[in-house]
Amino acid sequence: MLTSNLEKIAEHGRRADGIVTSMLQHSRGGSGDWQSVDLNNVVEEALNLAYHGARAQDQSFNVTMERDLDRQLAPIEVVPQDVTRVFLNLITNGFYAATKRKREANGEFRPMLKVTTRDLGDVVEIRVRDNGTGISPEYRDRLFQPFFTTKPTGEGTGLGLSISYDIVTQQHGGTIAVDSEPGAFTEFTIRLPRRYHMTTGGGRHEREHLDRR
Repeated sequence: MLTSNLEKIAEHGRRADGIVTSMLQHSRGGSGDWQSVDLNNVVEEALNLAYHGARAQDQSFNVTMERDLDRQLAPIEVVPQDVTRVFLNLITNGFYAATKRKREANGEFRPMLKVTTRDLGDVVEIRVRDNGTGISPEYRDRLFQPFFTTKPTGEGTGLGLSISYDIVTQQHGGTIAVDSEPGAFTEFTIRLPRRYHMTTGGGRHEREHLDRR
């Protein structure tokens, strides 16, 4: 019984540590340097990281991944590690929802996740769509609020989408929206402007630097 209690204490300690770390990252805002990148490569990296991470936790994990990437996509200035974090969060959530629907269907279901990129000129669009359990209408307006989660206790902190929202909208001047049908699909659409860092981001970072002095 003592061993079991110690294991529970350690587990809850790790969970508390994860929540505190997420809260600190949430309050800090941007955490890296702006770079010109091929966003398709960032998407591919996030897909691979999310897939292998899921497989490491569950060897039976399997989701069909589809890519519809715009090969004419021109480089865009972003903070790569933060944008990767957004993609990882959306992809991981998609894996979770699709796998959950498979469990509920007793295996008679093929979980899928699709990522699409499009060059819209001044804006780059990224869509992450899964065929999972979907999100009820009453929850959609609360998705990006800190600590809100539809996952069972112990399976989510409720900070992932909130941090993603801040990275996309505040740090990169973009938008993030969700469309979903319960029992059918969920699709997140991100739009990132190309010139935000040059016109707005630079001034903001300069002000932050002066404030620290």
